[in-house]
Amino acid sequence: MAKYGIPYMGSKGLIADKIIKIFPGADNFYDLFGGGFSITHAMLLNRNKDFKQFHFNEINAGLVNLIKKAINGEYNYNGFKPKFISKEEFEENKNDFYIKVMWSFGNNLIDYMFSKKIEHYKKSMHNAIVFNEFDDLAKKVLGMNKFNENYNITQKRFFLRNKIEHYRKTKVPEFLFEFINKEQLERLQRLEQLQQLEQLQQLEPLQLLERLHQLERLERLQQLQQLHFYNDSYDKIEIKENSIIYCDPPYKNTKKYSDDSFNTNKFLEWAHIQKHPVFISEYEILDERFKVIASITKNSIIKKVMLEKIYINEVGYKHLRSKAIL
Repeated sequence: MAKYGIPYMGSKGLIADKIIKIFPGADNFYDLFGGGFSITHAMLLNRNKDFKQFHFNEINAGLVNLIKKAINGEYNYNGFKPKFISKEEFEENKNDFYIKVMWSFGNNLIDYMFSKKIEHYKKSMHNAIVFNEFDDLAKKVLGMNKFNENYNITQKRFFLRNKIEHYRKTKVPEFLFEFINKEQLERLQRLEQLQQLEQLQQLEPLQLLERLHQLERLERLQQLQQLHFYNDSYDKIEIKENSIIYCDPPYKNTKKYSDDSFNTNKFLEWAHIQKHPVFISEYEILDERFKVIASITKNSIIKKVMLEKIYINEVGYKHLRSKAIL
């Protein structure tokens, strides 16, 4: 799971630590295609002394509002107990950005998080962990009728995690077979007990609560006065003097984003004429005005290893050369 920001498709959370080391210090840091807030979050936690002000821009207003709510503590486990959202409720409430992000598969904002086969299992575990409400399935899986009232949600999550790990390492009980897909089940039944470790992926503990834990971590930023939010197109943001700009635009020739109207050529022209260093995340930029200064491997949502590159405009390249960084 990503360390920074909120759960969001295309998040840089898992590679943020590598990316933020690239930027030289300045008065202002701009994250102009902020997405799930992972880069700005990482910068605030790790590069706070290197910049005076941090500027986060995201054109999707719903996403900005979700991040602000998380920072304001609205998703703190102490006061927020999320109800389980069924597929039907997900389809009916897609205008609710919390539901749209947190309950979608891979946080793609479109598809429901769980398959029909697994939904009942997930609901049973969710209600046991969040509300201490046990149906027959929860009683079987967890081996008890109720949690101790002194257990908090985090302790309950880890209890369930340890229970699933126990099943993986010993023998998967038959009452879980109906939630395992046919191919996995057939493979599972042919394996020795200690070879079952990789066969229970869909019975992983509660993804939703893992995602909420990620939202909850943003609350520590509540007192920061140096963080500024914007909700506009990248080229409408006024850039102050002595600034570093980071851009993670919709990648060309990918289906990563639903907005097919993004004009990559227009963006590159804008980046080229900036008088500040502009760092760009992309898989490939063929425009010779931009130079690769870093390559970072990462795993995509489909577990395919990808090579992500960081490009810089000509002004930025000269800036790094002048500081003997390159």
